[in-house]
Amino acid sequence: MGKPSVMREMPRAHRYLMQDIFLAYLAMGIYLTLIGSALPSIKAEYHISYQVGGWMMSAQQIGYLAMGIGVSLAARRLGAKCTYLFFGALAFVGLAIMMVSGNPVLLIFAMLLTGICKGSTANIGNQITSMVSNNDSSLLNLAQAFFAVGACAAPLIMMVCGTSWRMAFGITIAIGIISLLHGVRTQIGPDAFCVQEPTGKIDWGFLKQGIFWICSVLLLCYLAFEASVIGWLVTFFIDSGAADAQTAQLLATALWGALLIGRFASAWFATRFSPQHMICVMTIGTAVCFSVMMCSHSLVPMAIGTFGIGLFIAGMYGTTLGGSDNLIGRYPMCMGMFIVIPGVGAAVTQSVIGVIADQIGIRGGMYVLYVLIALMLLSTVLFVAHGRKKS
Repeated sequence: MGKPSVMREMPRAHRYLMQDIFLAYLAMGIYLTLIGSALPSIKAEYHISYQVGGWMMSAQQIGYLAMGIGVSLAARRLGAKCTYLFFGALAFVGLAIMMVSGNPVLLIFAMLLTGICKGSTANIGNQITSMVSNNDSSLLNLAQAFFAVGACAAPLIMMVCGTSWRMAFGITIAIGIISLLHGVRTQIGPDAFCVQEPTGKIDWGFLKQGIFWICSVLLLCYLAFEASVIGWLVTFFIDSGAADAQTAQLLATALWGALLIGRFASAWFATRFSPQHMICVMTIGTAVCFSVMMCSHSLVPMAIGTFGIGLFIAGMYGTTLGGSDNLIGRYPMCMGMFIVIPGVGAAVTQSVIGVIADQIGIRGGMYVLYVLIALMLLSTVLFVAHGRKKS
């Protein structure tokens, strides 16, 4: 997969650690996507509005961005392994809360816990992957591919469980427990996760580098766009009248199938093409496919557009990090900021979609994403220009 020797050349402890990261990403893909797949059922059973649904998704993003800086601070006090395991368990606590209560405040709190878990796993996972592989883009994309595997499985779990979304959540909690038990045996040392700077002080030098801000905007647009599409996709297809509940779940699976293919493909392409070339193709392809999905009102073109979105946006995260001039390895706090800044954008975007959808429908709310498309195209131009200047 791109550079298969990277894993084989690692010490045994690092290989086991990477396997655990892959398993954690798999579980994360399941629970994050399952929430979006179950949202129509939760919305109907608990009688919540689009606006409350938007607040729930925003709470998840707030938890995610809070861990951008919080996870590094927690790792300094509690240790990397304890932080990794403790915060990694919170998502499954959140799922359990949603299973037993329809109180809007508790639902929002439960989603906050899933976001905290997501932020912790992503932050620590990306830093570990970057450090043990020397910022290898193919391995970063491979980790994202395992997320996509879990995300592909989520709608299938939902379909197997039928109308019982609680059973689907229960299965996911069981998978989470297995992941946490596997993580107990991991060894996370300073060579695998940089808890603090060599000087003992936080180095904010990356804030002065243009590539950091370019990558931040790219990640902001990517994360807000992907989170919104994933979170609202099933609701979008059902409420727009394009598909029934069963077909919408199949389309969600197709989206994640495309993301899975795209992430494995990105890991392969990353060994042959520069991040600048890849980001350019991904951004343009995403813009075209999203337009196909939004401008169509029949199932087939909407499904084609959805599948195309998955293919093109799949490798955006790992490829952007791979083209960041190794800022993650040089500045431990940089990964946290790569979570905080995009997290703010995702939280705001999903709330705005929910508010607008209550007024003019879910399709009108989704048109907000064109703002992100425009910013993504602009930052891609700057990303390519920086790459050419450096070379």
